[in-house]
Amino acid sequence: MKPSKRIYLQLLLFLCFAISITTIFPTPALSHQPMIANHIIHLDDCAGDTLRPAIPQSEGAYVGNSHTGKFHYAGCRYVGMMSNSHKVYFDSREEAAGAGYVACKVCRP
Repeated sequence: MKPSKRIYLQLLLFLCFAISITTIFPTPALSHQPMIANHIIHLDDCAGDTLRPAIPQSEGAYVGNSHTGKFHYAGCRYVGMMSNSHKVYFDSREEAAGAGYVACKVCRP
């Protein structure tokens, strides 16, 4: 057998072995809470199996960015990246849309 074929055969056997090990011993899940769009979700007790994102209610349910013209849930990852001077708080989605802000395409408020 040629040395190059022998190396490829060894690599193939190693790959098969590595795949079989990963299926026997799967990696544990990092979190037991389901995630959707980077929000921890909770089951709504009142509505059965409806899912809703956990939104911190600090100053308003929605935070707009005066620089970009977009508004987000208060728990959206982009709110943390936003400068405090650009944050505009809204109590409702209609209030934010009425002020000319567009909904974030990540958290989809």
